[in-house]
Amino acid sequence: MLETFLNKVTLGDSQKLMNEIPNDSINLIITSPPYFLCRLYGNETIGREENPLDYIQNLLSFTKEFKRILHKEGSFYLNIGDVYFGTKGFSRNKGKYSRKTDVHYLEHKIAKPDGKYLQYKQLLMIPERVAIGMQEQGWILRNKIIWEKPNPVPSYSKDRRYPVYEHIFHFVKSRKYYFDLQKAKELNHHRDIIRNGIEPFKEHQASFPLSLIKPLISITSKEGDIVFDPFLGSGTTAVASILQNRKFIGFEISPDFCKIAEQRILETFLLPESVKKAYNPIREEIFMFNEKLNQYKKNA
Repeated sequence: MLETFLNKVTLGDSQKLMNEIPNDSINLIITSPPYFLCRLYGNETIGREENPLDYIQNLLSFTKEFKRILHKEGSFYLNIGDVYFGTKGFSRNKGKYSRKTDVHYLEHKIAKPDGKYLQYKQLLMIPERVAIGMQEQGWILRNKIIWEKPNPVPSYSKDRRYPVYEHIFHFVKSRKYYFDLQKAKELNHHRDIIRNGIEPFKEHQASFPLSLIKPLISITSKEGDIVFDPFLGSGTTAVASILQNRKFIGFEISPDFCKIAEQRILETFLLPESVKKAYNPIREEIFMFNEKLNQYKKNA
């Protein structure tokens, strides 16, 4: 059933779709799931829980399935951000202080403070809690990468320091896995702090920077390998895979983001030959991923 998803964007709930992916068949997983009560996407099935602990458990149900489908010599990069209790989806603001999430979560139940974990102004340490939960699932954590942003989205407060980084956890499922240290040194990705600016893409303001994802793919996969992103969004992981001669599988629950990703993938494939050669993209016979591409070429 793997061929059903290969080199295409598939619309649907990734947790259900993964049931059709065979064991040990994916070489590399790179993803950034919806953050807890932080973004307005539309029909996400994770990130809108009432309690952050429920969000963590729901996310761990995904990582359990990731472990099943990942090849024994594969890697998994998880990018995940944190949130303070009492902000974003926890609160309702009006006037000049209102956010999109205030409307988006208007009928959403808000977890009440408990004087312990759930206290106002508390940084919830969601990334660390997810990582520890994954260790309990048998994952091996190889690096806790700090992604430092020189141009972070402003998040000001009068009584704390400004957040300028996110976590990228590098997990594997066995002690022997593919990792090209020499390539990592060449790309200046051999240290566990990576400085890389954010690059919002059109309607998807939380998209991966292409310049951040390409080295991860290059270092921990081989040409022709399969790269999987279960929360594809605007398609950055797929584009980065194509440009480095990897196959990809992308799941996305939002029809709007699917359209954005498909168009972006098409544009990548149809780059001028000189640009393609420079990027060493995937060959045409591998990348003929759906009827839309055929129709696009007929009308070009």
